[in-house]
Amino acid sequence: MSLYGLPRPKSSKPAPPTSNVAFTSTLSSLLSTPTSTTPTTARSRPSKSGKDSIFTAHNKGTKKRALADISDDGLARPQSHAQSSEAVDAATLHRSKRKMEEKARLYASMKRGDYVPPSNGGVNKEENALVDFDRKWAEDQEAGREVNFETSSDEGNDTEEEEIVEYEDEFGRQRRGTRAEAAREQRRRKAQEYAKEELSNFSARPDRPDNLIVGDTIQSAAFNPDAPIATQMENLARKRDRSMTPPEEVHYDASKEVRSKGVGFYAFSRDSEGRKKEMEALEREREETERGRRVREERKEKRRREVEERKKIIEKKRGERLAERFLDSLDGL
Repeated sequence: MSLYGLPRPKSSKPAPPTSNVAFTSTLSSLLSTPTSTTPTTARSRPSKSGKDSIFTAHNKGTKKRALADISDDGLARPQSHAQSSEAVDAATLHRSKRKMEEKARLYASMKRGDYVPPSNGGVNKEENALVDFDRKWAEDQEAGREVNFETSSDEGNDTEEEEIVEYEDEFGRQRRGTRAEAAREQRRRKAQEYAKEELSNFSARPDRPDNLIVGDTIQSAAFNPDAPIATQMENLARKRDRSMTPPEEVHYDASKEVRSKGVGFYAFSRDSEGRKKEMEALEREREETERGRRVREERKEKRRREVEERKKIIEKKRGERLAERFLDSLDGL
């Protein structure tokens, strides 16, 4: 694949001769060749010592890059311009345009300072980078130039950068930190906004507008924008002018529920007077039931006491009878 993504032409192999004359000449040359009478010797097995070990083998692509560096004495090859060119199809133009847009994005990110080389670049990882900083540093060292990144204003700005200020982070939270951290956060946010803008500019599909209406939508606010506010004010005025009356007394209505009721369920009347009479009747029934329960409990307790007394009398008589029998047995002896 070339620089602009064009496929490289495949090397064509020479076709074998197909004519009868060529075949006859080839066959005659083979027959005229004298046969060798000397005994053939077996080819010796190549030694394994000739292979490069992991300590002597070079990295893949190192020799190729070294030859490219020293070719033409390290100078760039002159650019050649052709007077006439062949017609280029639409696919090639589209591919070249994509490549140029990709390069424009890379150079734009390089200018912003947020370009990161790909981590899986492989052999051509250095070629994917826009600037070979290692080579540039080596050339500066050979020329005796020293790059000084420090300025006289850095010492005076140390105290200003260490000043504690408040700033807003990417999540909208108020943070406290040094002025340098605040400036770094601001630069990072500007870089993100610029990258987003650049991405939208280079994108083939534009961003969707925020105020775009999709589907069947009735814009009621376009006819009377104050209608919802007026309705809310009327509701507030109606609640304010309402007299302070007690809420309506509402009781349970069993007819509105479709379910099985228990054995002790009693459906009261919805009328207040009828409901009151039913409650009084139930209260009287409860009192009579409790009264009858107390009478039955008293009778049961009285019967239990009588049984206990009779048991005691029977036990006493039985003891006396046993004592008399024992005494009679002693008299017989």
